Parts: sequence; structure tokens; C-alpha cells
Amino acid sequence: MQTASADIQAPIQRPYPIHTARLRLRPVRFTDVAAVNAYRSEPDVALYLPHPPHTVADTEKTLASMVSQEALTEPGQWLDLAVELAETGEVVGEVLLKWSAADPRQGEVGYAFSPAVHGQGIASEAVKAALALAFDGFGWHRVEGICDERNDKSAALMARQGMRLEATFKESDWCKGEWVSLRHYALLRREWLAAEH
Repeated sequence: MQTASADIQAPIQRPYPIHTARLRLRPVRFTDVAAVNAYRSEPDVALYLPHPPHTVADTEKTLASMVSQEALTEPGQWLDLAVELAETGEVVGEVLLKWSAADPRQGEVGYAFSPAVHGQGIASEAVKAALALAFDGFGWHRVEGICDERNDKSAALMARQGMRLEATFKESDWCKGEWVSLRHYALLRREWLAAEH
């Protein structure tokens, strides 16, 4: 496996916010604590996240870390983008891009959204914008997405983006007191470029 070397350049950050038809994506700010906590504290949202429902203190600690990484400067970092409704400016979720520490030509996408916008295509629109940033902006070769095997909605979201299920690792992750099976999805840059966007 290829590792990062000193000559690897950090992804060029495009100007924020990123605009879509209904959304704006921009780096999360510490002032987003209340909005992020509103959905990260929901048991249904936290069910398949690697943490229990957040307290306000949990969200403050998480955002302090995220704000310190508002631009990708080293492999292994996460870029957390708040997802705002363009019409109101309300933060309704987040999408995350992780720059692979194992191979800096690759990355991972993750996301969490408020139940208030479930079923409206908001998550799909935001994840599509994040993939565009990863492939068109950062020039990554491959982007992976991972979800709990029981999380059918997340699996369906990745499939809608053209990501293919490459493997299911049975009971590969110890999380919240149990062994969890993980589905691994991926998309290549050439596949992204060949698709209509």
C-alpha cells in the first residue's frame, strides 16, 4: 500500500460556500453547536454513528476538533462541511471528507442529517456536492463510503450516487458494546466523470 510522502500536495480548497440548487456547503463553525447538537443528540441519528446521542458538551468537543481542520493540510484529516438550506441558512446536516492517510490520492465520504429533512433529497444533493469537491476539486482517484450493514438508508444513498458495494466485512468493528458488520462502497474518479451530473 502506498503511503504519503513529503511531496504530496494538500488539496486546493475551493471558495466556500459551495452552492447547489437548494443548499450551501461550507466549513463547520463553532457557532453551529446548537444546530449540530439538535440532530446529533437524536437517538435515531446517532444509532449508526460511532458515538451515542450527543450532549451539548459532546458537540462542543467535536466541533472544536472539526473547526481546527477547516482545510485539509495533512493526510488523515477530516473536512467537515455544514449543510445549510439556501433559503433560510438553517444548518440541517453535515458531510465529511477524509483525506486518506494510507494513500493521499484517495478519500472517504461521511454524513449526518437532521430527521427534519429526511426523504427530501437533501442528503443526496449534499453528498453529490461533496463528491464533486473530492473528484473535481481535490482530484482524488477513489472515494469510499462505509456504513453499518443494518443502515439501509445510508446504503441506498451511496448507491444513488453511483457508488458500488465492494464488500461487507462481517463483525469487523467493535462499536457501542457489540460487533458491527460494515458495508464498504466506492466510486472511482473516471466513473464519476463518465456519469452525467
